[in-house]
Amino acid sequence: MKPELSPLKKFKEILAFMNLPVFTYIDSDDFAIIRLQDLGLEMPYLTPTFRPDYYTFTTVRQGIANFVIGDEVFKLQPNNIHVTKPDIYFSSGWIESPVGYHICFNRNFFAKYLSAALDDFPITEDRNGLLYCFNQTDLNRYEEICESIYNEAVSNSKYKYEMISNLITNLLLLLQEDRSKVVMENQDEKHTFIIKTFHRNIDENFNLLLTGETSSVFRTKEHAEMLNLNETYLSKLISKTTGKTINQWINTKLIEEITYLLKNTDKPMSEIALMLGFNDMKYFYSFFKRHAKNSAASVRNNFNESDSDRTHVYRGDVVNIRPTW
Repeated sequence: MKPELSPLKKFKEILAFMNLPVFTYIDSDDFAIIRLQDLGLEMPYLTPTFRPDYYTFTTVRQGIANFVIGDEVFKLQPNNIHVTKPDIYFSSGWIESPVGYHICFNRNFFAKYLSAALDDFPITEDRNGLLYCFNQTDLNRYEEICESIYNEAVSNSKYKYEMISNLITNLLLLLQEDRSKVVMENQDEKHTFIIKTFHRNIDENFNLLLTGETSSVFRTKEHAEMLNLNETYLSKLISKTTGKTINQWINTKLIEEITYLLKNTDKPMSEIALMLGFNDMKYFYSFFKRHAKNSAASVRNNFNESDSDRTHVYRGDVVNIRPTW
């Protein structure tokens, strides 16, 4: 059995959907923090699949879990930190009871309370999620900040969100300091803004496709219009600074979304094709095979028949499906 795919995007709604505590101090859809041990998860525990509209920052002092982010599996262990970006399919299976913090925040929170822009922090680069491994001493530095954030969140302070915003800034600066890889190091500020906005516009286009609010995949023309740029200029800028063309970025995203839905849902291929802007099934099949180097049917069948770690999670060999939500 595969996890249920839910359309919910807000953290409080997601907690309620899983019959988990919706703590009274969580009074915003833009920010939340919980202590994982306070959820009272019965081990093993598998969540449904969501596509949240917020960033997540999870510290693990104790516990073992598999996080499935898009088409990637991350194995969380003690002294790990995991971060994800919004608008990506997310499910998690806890094998050993967790102790740590889970923080959610979106762009609205940054815009309202933080002087720095969210794009100033390369939280996940161009990845859907990243896993950081620390020793106990290094993790302590993060958990001290998380504890301060939690204490502010549960307080009645009039200015708690201003305090929390400063603490989150410290948290992200610390993570940025600990990173060993520099992203887009040779780009000037203007180019960096254009590229990050371009990637954000791709994500938003796919959100609209999956909710049925649009039936078209945006290509160079639409992206240039959204950025108020000449098509040729945008094409050259993206190619030169990222090493991939606009269409390569879009096609990669398409293949990621199709692959996820093939593996992790039982949706008919005709429904998947229509959701992602394909009106011609022959073209859908040929497009997927050309870019994925495998047929859509083979990807689904091989995944369902495989004994990978991911399917163990889904079939309940490691993490049992809860009978009700």
